[in-house]
Amino acid sequence: MEFLEEDYYSLHRILSYNAVWNFIIGARGLGKTYDAKKHVLRDAIKNGSQFIYLRRTDVEIKGGAKEKWLDDIIHEFKDFEFRINGNALDWRRGKYRGEKDNNNPWETAGYFLALSQSGGKKSIPYPKVRWIVFDEVFPDNLRFLSNEVTLFEEFYNTVDRTHDHTRVLFLSNAVIQANPYFSKFRIDINEQQGKHQQFRTYCDGFIGIEFADYAGFSAKVEKSRYGKFLRKYDPDYADYAISNRFLDDINGLVEPFDPKLGYMFTLETEDSGTFGVWSKIESSMTYHISRRVKKHSQYHYTIDYKKVNENVIYLKKSDNVVANLLSAYRTGEVRFDTRQCKADFIQVVGSLIGK
Repeated sequence: MEFLEEDYYSLHRILSYNAVWNFIIGARGLGKTYDAKKHVLRDAIKNGSQFIYLRRTDVEIKGGAKEKWLDDIIHEFKDFEFRINGNALDWRRGKYRGEKDNNNPWETAGYFLALSQSGGKKSIPYPKVRWIVFDEVFPDNLRFLSNEVTLFEEFYNTVDRTHDHTRVLFLSNAVIQANPYFSKFRIDINEQQGKHQQFRTYCDGFIGIEFADYAGFSAKVEKSRYGKFLRKYDPDYADYAISNRFLDDINGLVEPFDPKLGYMFTLETEDSGTFGVWSKIESSMTYHISRRVKKHSQYHYTIDYKKVNENVIYLKKSDNVVANLLSAYRTGEVRFDTRQCKADFIQVVGSLIGK
């Protein structure tokens, strides 16, 4: 199967929406990281800007993300020289014809940093950084950092210093719809997916999301021998790797909200926002989880100890409220009014099981 240059990813359209934080979600091999690296490096050479290539942990940076960063795009910059200088990438123009030595000065194009180490970078200024490329923001191993979104917010604030001149490219395969970024900012992507919208902005235009598939890339992959093999013998993985469908995008336990439900309690979480817990009593009680919350409820709980006040009670895993909710989830006696609500709440279940 032959792929042409126009089959691969281009940042041009998502950047035209002028969002500050851009989530680009596309099939493996589409070229998201390639085009992002080419874009920020060209901007550095042409305009003197800088970028930060961000990974989740220092292990990822040291595991080849830094040393091999140029390997696939170096042919795009034949007239330039590059060097890794600590955690920085430097560049300079190549020698002029006839010159024995290259006396052109070195310039810094960007930095390689880990979000897990960002707490120690708060006092370091990055006045020239105009791009942050957060690669694999939704990790294949589904392991996010503790309080990751707040860590990134603080890191972004350190870099941008409220100057509004730094844009973020979050790159990912369609790994998991249940992630702390969508939860924290109440982003529900199901309508965008249902309407097959490639681009959409959220949060008053600050966040943009693209489900990328250029020139029928996925269709071409599907026609390859490997694609045909996956579609026939591992359709679930084919949906993820080829069709750009989230691994946790399933409709089980999802049903429309019933206005006749009785309100049980409000549940606040640390990273996933607030949920309303409703109930329907039939032969057995079924919990209904929704983002619909009553403003003044008799019972208001939190699993974030920092949010306790005279009206909000802190819950521990050993409390009956938590134990009953987890028991209902284990036996399938929980319903969600949207797939996104389900995805968000799954993270809460995971944090409660892990406590």
